[in-house]
Amino acid sequence: MNWTRTHSLVSGLGLIVLINAIALAGVAWNRSEPADSSLQLSERELSDSYSYWRWRNENNGIALRLDYRWPRSEADDNSYIRLNAAKMAELGFSVPSELDQESVERYRRQLDRDALLVLELDGPSYQRELKLAQEHYETSNQLYELAPTNEKLQREREDARKALEHERHSASRLFIVDAGLDLHSLRTRYPDRQRYAIMRGKVRVYSHKGKGWRWQIGGHADIPGVRSIQLPQRWHATFDNLPRRQEHPDRPYARQGKVFSAEVAFGKRLEPWFVQLQARQP
Repeated sequence: MNWTRTHSLVSGLGLIVLINAIALAGVAWNRSEPADSSLQLSERELSDSYSYWRWRNENNGIALRLDYRWPRSEADDNSYIRLNAAKMAELGFSVPSELDQESVERYRRQLDRDALLVLELDGPSYQRELKLAQEHYETSNQLYELAPTNEKLQREREDARKALEHERHSASRLFIVDAGLDLHSLRTRYPDRQRYAIMRGKVRVYSHKGKGWRWQIGGHADIPGVRSIQLPQRWHATFDNLPRRQEHPDRPYARQGKVFSAEVAFGKRLEPWFVQLQARQP
């Protein structure tokens, strides 16, 4: 039998139908009960700034981004090492026992790896950030009171106050707190499914020279699956009409965007979706 354009068209359409059916089956399985976890989030953890307008202008859709942070490192040296060497070894990376230029170069050549990342909502990590911001403000205030005419100390106190207000009212309360390879082991360690969500992420190696020009190695990670979470059509009108946060003189860092609360579930494939979204008073 000769292969004709009709055969090609039918085969192409059949392939499209098959791919769509597989995708829909995957979505249905991911959302089957029970969900792996469910978090009650707000505009502090769900950003509508760039994704919202991009999707709204291009295809009349609404996509929000899940905003998460890393806990501040104990060293507070502004490095991008979020996962220490021991954790990187646990995740399957080859970690040198002695650090020199050659061994660090070999370490750097390793490819990214898949891993499971644990997200903590409004837990000990966030409380620690609040405590650190409070302590920083108190220290700045004490120094200012010793020399109230010092403009530099006055600015530092004001900056510390703004940072504290930002942490209290606007900053995301969602933190990456752990990484691993086995879902069961992580769930045993973090059993609260209303505070801890687990998602698939990408881990990459990182190294730099810290204090004393000594090599420090470790890694960083991100979660590609939270860059664009689609909001179902049934909540588009609700989202468009959400109240906006009002400007507040004591909270100059606060987002001026929409104010809402949302339930986001994470399913069998650890992929998120919206369960509910509603307005919240500014």
